[in-house]
Amino acid sequence: MANYLLEIGTEELPYKFIPSAMEQLKECCSKAFEENRISYKNITIYGTPRRLAVIVEDIAESQPTFEQVMKGPPAKVAFDENGNLTQAGLGFAKKQNVNPENLYKESVGNVEYVFAKVKEEGRKTAEVLKDLVPNIVLKLQGSHFMRWADLEVKFSRPIRWIVSLMNQEEVKIRIADVESTRCSRGHRFYGEKEVQINSPDTYAEDLYKAHVIVDPAKRREEVMKQASDIAKSVNGNVHLNPELVDEVTYIVEWPYPSLGSFDKKYLVIPKDVIVTVMAAHQRYFPVFDTNGQLLNHFITMANTNEPSALENIKRGNERVLKARLDDAIFFYTEDTRRTLESRVEDLKGVTFQKGLGTIYDKVSRMREISYFISEELNLDKAAVDNIEKTTLLSKADLVTSLVREFTELQGVIGSDYARLDGESEEVSTGIREHYMPVSAEGELANSITGQIAGISDKIDTIAGVFALGKIPTGSADPLGLRRAALGIVLTIMNKDINLNLSKVIENAVSIQPVKIENKELLIQEIREFIIQRLRIYLTESYKYDVVEAALSTKDPLADLKDLIKRVEVLSKLVQKENYNLFHDAANRIHRIIKSEQFNPTPDPSLFVQDIESQLWNCVKSINEDNLDYNELVSKLEACIPVIEKFFDEVLVMDPNMDIRQNRLSLLGNMREKFLKLADFNKIVA
Repeated sequence: MANYLLEIGTEELPYKFIPSAMEQLKECCSKAFEENRISYKNITIYGTPRRLAVIVEDIAESQPTFEQVMKGPPAKVAFDENGNLTQAGLGFAKKQNVNPENLYKESVGNVEYVFAKVKEEGRKTAEVLKDLVPNIVLKLQGSHFMRWADLEVKFSRPIRWIVSLMNQEEVKIRIADVESTRCSRGHRFYGEKEVQINSPDTYAEDLYKAHVIVDPAKRREEVMKQASDIAKSVNGNVHLNPELVDEVTYIVEWPYPSLGSFDKKYLVIPKDVIVTVMAAHQRYFPVFDTNGQLLNHFITMANTNEPSALENIKRGNERVLKARLDDAIFFYTEDTRRTLESRVEDLKGVTFQKGLGTIYDKVSRMREISYFISEELNLDKAAVDNIEKTTLLSKADLVTSLVREFTELQGVIGSDYARLDGESEEVSTGIREHYMPVSAEGELANSITGQIAGISDKIDTIAGVFALGKIPTGSADPLGLRRAALGIVLTIMNKDINLNLSKVIENAVSIQPVKIENKELLIQEIREFIIQRLRIYLTESYKYDVVEAALSTKDPLADLKDLIKRVEVLSKLVQKENYNLFHDAANRIHRIIKSEQFNPTPDPSLFVQDIESQLWNCVKSINEDNLDYNELVSKLEACIPVIEKFFDEVLVMDPNMDIRQNRLSLLGNMREKFLKLADFNKIVA
């Protein structure tokens, strides 16, 4: 066994490409090694702005000898009547590179065929890699790939050097016009121009000495540590946004911190604006005091620690930030000349979607939907009033100068301005939260105002876009309807909201400004769309058939809390040792009555055998009022022996039609008890 190192050195790579390329490299290497019968223990991927590297541990030094049986033509075609090989037989032997004498016959079904055992000697791994590695590297995908010099090869950035080592020995690789050596390159400013790599085992250490931290995880730790340390010099705490930390990690090879500052006069601007200017637009880390108040300092990471260079970087960063904050304070001053509520009328000039009116029209629909939800939840007047005000003001910040400049702050600016206008904390918080969650893993709204306004906003968008016939297909979803659907579901489930979502869908569809030919069909399409999001979400934690069984018995959107309870209980049930008896009983009943007509309630006077009365007592023992699902399972389990005995002793399809109908009715009532939990026919036992 050996260790193998591949390093692809480049011009500075786009930071977004590096983590993607690392994932692709690992996947491509793993697949290529498997296809080429090269065994290994582990693959480690490194990445910096100037390099992508692969270290393969315990890679086999040669492929194993490979033997496989190849099927040829039918024997009657491969041999003539005298037993001599025909041209077809000889051709098969030649194609497989075997001696014709080694061909043999074997029957497959009723036909005899010619076979050959083909033996392929394993090649040295180093030889295989010469062809394999260029294909792996050039398979990497990314945006804005480029050609350089007069080459036809395309890559994210020009390839400048390649290192390829098997233990201490070079494995010659050529990609484009670059041939591999054992020489890497250190830090652009501080490392040696050429760094000799002794072996894969010393790779990270060799480059560390040349001021390159090749492991992104270690580089990330260093970014966070240095940022935290320098923040302490001004008695502050740095806000380490994970996405920004990741971004900075991939734009430096050895991070050096720099502490900058700005005039305190800018702190009058809402801190969300300043933080956004710093983090999203300039890649600066904001600094806060121990009380969470923003300080007039920021931290950047540079790729150099040369004093004059760092000072120039600091001054440049401060100059850029000042210009951005000058704009922000101007916009803020202009915006705060008017109240947020006075801007609601301005929304009449902002189109939502062609066919669905303006944002003002959308807000009007949101207000109707939120009032409907408030009524359904039986909220008190204070809560209803707060929700009404939240919904009214929810989109007003879209016509402010700050949101036009910083679109990612929609909702956030509205919340800050509402607070300045003297609106209640419930309203200002609701405005901020009604966009939540902004991603599948995003934070959910905590306030009832944010939850109801958010559900109203999202369901109105879904209903309106579906009414226009713009249903998402494939991966295309420009309006984020899938995210909106999941956001509604997660908010209701995780925030313990007892809301019938199917009724909300009906309400939202009824107020759309679009001529709808078939409202029932549209409602059903929206329901199925949301249920599919729910299905995908639940199958991340539960077995698919369990989820499907729970979804199939009742309208899952009518009570999402109930659905989750049933899925949880069902998941435990199917893991029991005796579940197969439970499953068989439920599905035997299902198979018998699924297409039969029967009376709603059996007539005990028509019971012929004692076991029929016993089964009816089982049915009656299951009280449906406020029945806990664990208790339901226990009662159903107690009925299993009775059901089994019933089928052993009773002929359901009795010649007497009255008795037959009565027995079908008895089984139908028993089946209804199973369906309270799930459709067990959907579960794969």
